[in-house]
Amino acid sequence: MSKKEETREKIMNIALKLFSEQGYYSTTTKEIAKQANINEITLFRHFGTKENLFQDTTDVYVHNIDIKSEINRLIKQDFEESIVEIARDYLEFCFKNKQIYKIQMRLKDDESSFVRLKLSREFVSELELYFDHLIADKIICGDSHMMAVSLIDSILGAFTIYVLTDNTFTSIPIEDLVEEHALQFANYYKVK
Repeated sequence: MSKKEETREKIMNIALKLFSEQGYYSTTTKEIAKQANINEITLFRHFGTKENLFQDTTDVYVHNIDIKSEINRLIKQDFEESIVEIARDYLEFCFKNKQIYKIQMRLKDDESSFVRLKLSREFVSELELYFDHLIADKIICGDSHMMAVSLIDSILGAFTIYVLTDNTFTSIPIEDLVEEHALQFANYYKVK
């Protein structure tokens, strides 16, 4: 790794730490530069703006799931089992990205320049294709977009409550709640 790449990575590591601890707005580029032991001008040479730094850091540190491969593997399995597995995978994805999710939850509502939950949108797109295939095979019925969004919304909603209440909302483990959401979803859309 070149010195330039090392410096860039160091800046992003510090930025991620500070953004998650203090929020985007409370974290200054001066503070990031100081903790990274660099000049603030160096930070701007690498990223241009604080917003670019945030976007690049988010893109680099988001842990992704290869949902396309996962769905291709599950497409031949029982629908109910597949939905439960997809729901578990999405919950795992949420936990792996908890730090970035918490940062995004603190952004102002009018901050339209930030792409929020970008990977959730990609997840929805792949789920739509999966549901289209199952609809064509008459395994399920419904609107594929509505199905994909409602499945992700139910899991993301449970995860958001988990994060906002610091897991004190209920004694039911979030994994059990997500599995219940998935089973109810499968039961509702499966052709009887």
